Amino acid sequence: MRLFGACTMTVLIETMLFVLCGIRSRNGITAVICANIVTNLAMNLSFRLFLPFTPLSAAAAEILVTAAEYAIYTRVFGASRRLLPVTVLANALSCGAGVLLF
Repeated sequence: MRLFGACTMTVLIETMLFVLCGIRSRNGITAVICANIVTNLAMNLSFRLFLPFTPLSAAAAEILVTAAEYAIYTRVFGASRRLLPVTVLANALSCGAGVLLF
């Protein structure tokens, strides 16, 4: 249940932030949801199955996830000045919430 809960929380937080920042099209929201499901599950399953969970490995994983999501978003939305800060903020918020809740 923690895996599902973490993924759901991440999708909700990051999608809401992107909506607040102006991403409201069906394709845009779908891209944010799909990117978050894939990256969140990949990271959390990697920790459960392969990687030792340490503060350093968690930080490195979050950086990789943020970079992967940013790469996806630039393909979907095109490059912009706001996209990187929004992606970083979204990941920081969902990571922070995850640390607090789990």
